Amino acid sequence: MVLEVKGIKKAYDGNLVLKGASMQANEGSIYGLIGKNGAGKTTLMNIIVGLLSKDEGSVLLDGVESNEDKNRRVGYLPDLPAFFEYMTAGEYLDFLLMGRNEARRDELLKLVSISPKVTISKMSRGMRQRLGIASALVNDPEIILLDEPTSALDPQGRADVMDILLDLKKKGKTVILSTHILADMEKVCDDYGFLHDGIIISKSELSVSRGCQMLVSFKDKIDIEDCPVEGVNMIRVSPNAYRFTSNDENVEQKQSQILTFLSEIDMPIRNIINESLALDSMFKEVCVNE
Repeated sequence: MVLEVKGIKKAYDGNLVLKGASMQANEGSIYGLIGKNGAGKTTLMNIIVGLLSKDEGSVLLDGVESNEDKNRRVGYLPDLPAFFEYMTAGEYLDFLLMGRNEARRDELLKLVSISPKVTISKMSRGMRQRLGIASALVNDPEIILLDEPTSALDPQGRADVMDILLDLKKKGKTVILSTHILADMEKVCDDYGFLHDGIIISKSELSVSRGCQMLVSFKDKIDIEDCPVEGVNMIRVSPNAYRFTSNDENVEQKQSQILTFLSEIDMPIRNIINESLALDSMFKEVCVNE
């Protein structure tokens, strides 16, 4: 299922938080929503899932705007999920399933690797987050929104959550992910957008505006006199590394031309970093440096 958000506007007490936010997440993909605290990420997610009304714009599921059956088609894990602490994991999912589908309960518990007998009050933060994901999947939704699912988790807990998201992607689900941990997002997201000043700037738009930036490290010290690719500037950053930059809007073409040039050099390459697509650099440029 394709989720399209078009021109969403939302104001609180006359303060316009969302000023025309637009994005698209395709079926079987993970979309990352990036932004500073207070940028409006949770507001946008609440609008998408139908918990909050919008002032303007539309939310389309496969091209249709409708709230009918949205509870089944869209699952949501808020940033601070609440549970009945006295229940076990199995009892909690049975409650959400109204005791009508033991097979689905067991399937969800297996997906998030939680025993049905463990009491929620005794769960770690990571287990609670995984149970929260299971609860968002109770109705087998086609679109899943996750607001900061890895917040305050240790590296293993974050890795467990990322593995679950990749499994959902393999099953054809559309996942919308919000997190401040950009390294995690860079590992799993197929596409992402930066919510800043009420609008979303897409990865493709930012790549064009930033042009091409590639850092190339060779195995040993090397002297390159000039880069023959038109419009590309080459700067030496260390005895065995060069940075190639271009403001050309056709980023992919310039990258291809640079790689062709590098393949003709008689020196093993140790590493190539496409700095044009580094999330931390993009975040600083869009959301921090103004």
